Amino acid sequence: MMRIELMSEENVAAAAKLAAACFTTPWSEDIYRRELENPQSIAFVCMDGERAAGFIHCSYVLDELTLNTLAVAEDCRRKGIARKLWQTVRELVTGMCTVCYLEVRESNLPAITLYQSLGFAQNGYRARYYQQPEEAAVLMMAEL
Repeated sequence: MMRIELMSEENVAAAAKLAAACFTTPWSEDIYRRELENPQSIAFVCMDGERAAGFIHCSYVLDELTLNTLAVAEDCRRKGIARKLWQTVRELVTGMCTVCYLEVRESNLPAITLYQSLGFAQNGYRARYYQQPEEAAVLMMAEL
């Protein structure tokens, strides 16, 4: 049975393992572990037994939220996990944050489509933002 829980010492390694499977230049387990101590960091993991099926990491400054990472295991995609993780964060920041920003690889059309369905709209573009492979970033924002 899948459950959403705060990222913690108990599940941070599973989240980092999922990041390594999903991204060409993932954050390390040490970075996520340090983020556990950051009071302006918000992270939730969707656990399926001992395995992370998905996770989200955001940070905020004043009333601006940044969605830094959203990952779902390949065999768990299109099951509503990303949407549920985002809704969990959004509920938490209601009244604190008024806008959320993110950037996504230009070629990641499934993610762009998901973000649009969550209320994000393109508000910028950065050429050659990503490496391995080099690629542009689509900048997106949503009012909360």
